[in-house]
Amino acid sequence: MRTPFVIVVFLGLAVSGYARTVPAANIPTSPPLSPNRVPKSEKLGCVLTVEPISQVYRIPEITVALTNLTGADIYLVGSLDASDLRFRYPHCYFEVIGPDGKPASDDLSLCPNVNPLEQRDFVRVPPGGTFDPYHHGAGYLSFTARQISPYTFRAPGKYRIRFFYSTASEDIAEWAGDGRQKLTELLRLVPKVEVASNEVVVDVVGPSERR
Repeated sequence: MRTPFVIVVFLGLAVSGYARTVPAANIPTSPPLSPNRVPKSEKLGCVLTVEPISQVYRIPEITVALTNLTGADIYLVGSLDASDLRFRYPHCYFEVIGPDGKPASDDLSLCPNVNPLEQRDFVRVPPGGTFDPYHHGAGYLSFTARQISPYTFRAPGKYRIRFFYSTASEDIAEWAGDGRQKLTELLRLVPKVEVASNEVVVDVVGPSERR
């Protein structure tokens, strides 16, 4: 169940009634990116946009655009089950700093099982083309980031938001893949990068203040 990234698929599992799972224990945990590091890539651009004003307990409209900066077709994978927790690749997550200067998202939990990597998760992106890891076409099951929820924006004030995306692992097990040859071949066509978006600011106001 997806809607434009007013974020969207809070219950992504509901889209697929009988999703196959693999034990989370079989997926190696990858080290988190340092919050003090803003990675860049010559192969992949990353731009984040957000509506400038929103209301408390409302998710602002957010758009992520990953751009193929190479001269050839590449493949990218959108946000998968547990990508937002950096538990499996690709890493797709947000850093949200609240009005008090502290991380604004609530405690995050992980389901003991995650959906396995599928061939349909790989999306071809032509040179100069853009890819939204949260909306990549009909028939795809996307998972949103748990850092972005109504509770995140619970207090009035300015929120600073940045998006991170990483495909840095060549080990298909770290993508929750089962080693099928086709998946391995497609993974080789995914550029191994770490990128971060520009920082955006949204001003969250009380319900009576927004016009």
